[in-house]
Amino acid sequence: MADPQAVIADNRRAVSTFAQAALAFSPAQWTTPRAPGKWSPGQVTEHVALTYEQSRRMLQGTFTGPAKPWYQQLLARWLGLPALLKRGDFGKGPFQAPDFIQPSASPPTAEAVLARLQAAAHDLEGNLAAAADPRRVTVDHPIFGRLWPADLLRFLVIHTNHHLPQLSVSGAPRGRTV
Repeated sequence: MADPQAVIADNRRAVSTFAQAALAFSPAQWTTPRAPGKWSPGQVTEHVALTYEQSRRMLQGTFTGPAKPWYQQLLARWLGLPALLKRGDFGKGPFQAPDFIQPSASPPTAEAVLARLQAAAHDLEGNLAAAADPRRVTVDHPIFGRLWPADLLRFLVIHTNHHLPQLSVSGAPRGRTV
């Protein structure tokens, strides 16, 4: 299990860096896909926000989305997750986001999506910090099965950092702040 305080600090940095990058786009750039078949900066940001929101629901026990069968969760948790957490990245491969974290065709404004992202991230950090003994609480994740909350947050940091390069576009205006 990851150190809760360290992962909270990492999460704050990842979300702050991501938010700064997301604010770099004009409204027209926000909704323009990076390339054919790719998400726009707004969709990438909404996807990251949805991931935090759904993870918050998992921690609260209110997540109602579909889950992989138990044996697939077991394989993902034992084979995929340790390598991902150790490397700190997703590695190579085509990945497809599950339906419950797919962005909309027309994402809300940057300010609206980032407010959602920051609220969900803050709530997750608060839940983790408030846990008297984070080793006694687990989260039922639809892909990985039972996780420690600190490992879920570490996964979210890696996921957020994974999407950060998708917000690096030369020529994007700079200067807006969260």
